[in-house]
Amino acid sequence: MTPDERRELTAQVALGLATPEEVARVEAAAAGDRALARELEADRATVSALEAGVAREVPSTDLFDRILAALDEPEASTAAAPVPVAPAERRRWPSLRWPRLAVGAAVAAAAVLVVGVALVSRDDLEPDAVAAIAGKDDFAAVSGTAELFPEDGSESRLVLHLASVPPAPTGHHYEVWVLPEGSETMESVGRVAPSGGEAELEVEVPGTGPFAAVDVSVEPNDGDPGHSGTSLAGGTFS
Repeated sequence: MTPDERRELTAQVALGLATPEEVARVEAAAAGDRALARELEADRATVSALEAGVAREVPSTDLFDRILAALDEPEASTAAAPVPVAPAERRRWPSLRWPRLAVGAAVAAAAVLVVGVALVSRDDLEPDAVAAIAGKDDFAAVSGTAELFPEDGSESRLVLHLASVPPAPTGHHYEVWVLPEGSETMESVGRVAPSGGEAELEVEVPGTGPFAAVDVSVEPNDGDPGHSGTSLAGGTFS
């Protein structure tokens, strides 16, 4: 299974669209793969948060026709009352297997929404540590901040903001790592995908720290769990 196929399958499992056999296969693989287990947990948390706060409804059957009619009437008043939707047309989404690409896009969009909500929740807390992010080598224009916040229990939370981030090279992605103090091994905590030159990530990191540094690497999509040795940007925590 390629890394892209694995991500699509974990998305299907999180959305409840996978077969029982696929669920069993992913959960068995996650039991021995820490990175896959974190990815599956993050997808499930994203879907769970959306299910709790966003009602899933199908638009009315004549919605597209109404949009086309509105486009044909450019002088129509924008203050006109909306066309009511009959109660019979409001229903839960049917349980269907979505195309693989649609599943991946759904979870990606959901992740953006949940990150946006979560970032607001950090405004009332003081971070335990802050790192100024600077671009490395060919990525000198990249900048940003990384903050570590205390969490209840045995974990900390990393909030990362990046600016002037170029698209990842073809066949690669950007991965975020933290380095615990006293350790020589960085631990992967998630991926970031830039949009409009910016990227954000909020994620729980293993252990309460302290942490010495944060790094964003350029990783090939080959499934290798180790650091590639090529960094986009990084910084040390104060």
